[in-house]
Amino acid sequence: MTERSTADGPARVPVPAPVEDPWRNLPLLVALVVAGLEGLLLIAAAVWSIVDMVRSDFEGAALSVALAVFMLLFVGLLVLGIHALWLGRRWGRGPVLTWQLIQAAIAVSVIGIAPPWAVYPTLLASLVVGVGMLLPASVAATSRPSSTSGPVL
Repeated sequence: MTERSTADGPARVPVPAPVEDPWRNLPLLVALVVAGLEGLLLIAAAVWSIVDMVRSDFEGAALSVALAVFMLLFVGLLVLGIHALWLGRRWGRGPVLTWQLIQAAIAVSVIGIAPPWAVYPTLLASLVVGVGMLLPASVAATSRPSSTSGPVL
């Protein structure tokens, strides 16, 4: 534990020391791996959207292309967030947690419509990533400010 000082002088507030080696923080590592798998599934869904458009003789082409672009943009944000978290940067939590909330909201909204084999693993993945990233050890490991020296994206 380290101590943080305030403007009034040194305060004796214990702050968890960041874990320098992400391999030693199992909840964070699991969360990042699951988020990476979500990114791969998003890429597969984007490709499927384009392939389905071609198979249907370009019917609904604008929607298919827009959906694919949207998914690939989220993959980009997800990859940047995962990379930042791996380096201990706190800003990476935003894109990764935002995707988890969007994904969980979509999954909840299609319960009873989509097959359970697709809905419940999606909800579980969002829960695993969200909890894994918000545990105190993970927050401490990813609380390095962006201005810290070291490798930057």
